[in-house]
Amino acid sequence: MRFYFIRHGTTINNQQHVFNGGHVDPTLTAAGKQEAQKLGEDLQQVHFDLCFSSPLKRARKTAELVLSKNKTQLPQIQLLADLTEMNLGDWDGRPLAAIAPSAELENYFNHPALFSGIASHAESYVQVRDRGFRVLDSICQRASAKDNILVASHGLLLTTLLNSLRGVPLDEVRRDGLLPTSSVTIFEADSSQNFKLIEWAHKPSARRLK
Repeated sequence: MRFYFIRHGTTINNQQHVFNGGHVDPTLTAAGKQEAQKLGEDLQQVHFDLCFSSPLKRARKTAELVLSKNKTQLPQIQLLADLTEMNLGDWDGRPLAAIAPSAELENYFNHPALFSGIASHAESYVQVRDRGFRVLDSICQRASAKDNILVASHGLLLTTLLNSLRGVPLDEVRRDGLLPTSSVTIFEADSSQNFKLIEWAHKPSARRLK
C-alpha cells in the first residue's frame, strides 16, 4: 500500500493566526484552492484506488481539487470522522493573540507530551495520535496490498500521526513545525502495517510524483 497524506490548502484562519481546530470549518482561500490544484498536477499520473477525507470542508475541498487534475479513473471520496482536526476546545476559532499566556499554551506549542487539554477542554496529543492510529488501521483493513490511497486531513493530526509513524517521540512531533498546507507526505506500508517514509512534505513544484 502507498499512502499519500495531504494537508488541506490555506484558509483564512491559517493566514490570520486563528486556532483552526476540529470545531471550526473555514473554506479555502483563493490561494489555497490554487495550491491544491497545483498539487493535483504533481499527482495527476497516480492512479488512486481509494480516497479518504476529514469531513471538514477545507480537507474535503482539497481532496476534490487534487483529484480534479488526475488523469485516471477517480475513486469516491469517503469521509471519516477520525480524520478531523484536533479538537482545540475553548481556543477553537480564536486568535492566538487573544489567548492569555499559560503553562497549557506553552505545552501546546512546545511540549506536546505534557499537553493535557484539560484546562482548555481540548484533545491531548496522545488522544490525537491514538485516533490517527485507529483511523489508519481502519483504512488498512479496507485496502489491498497494491492500492494507492489518498488521505486528506489537517496539520495537527497529520503532523502528530506521521511523525509518530517515523519514530519521533511524542514530545518532539512539533520540533520542525507543522506540515505545510497543500503538501503531500508519502509512506508505503506492508501487510503487517510497517510504514516506510518515501517523501516528506512535498509542496507543489511541477515535479511529477509516482
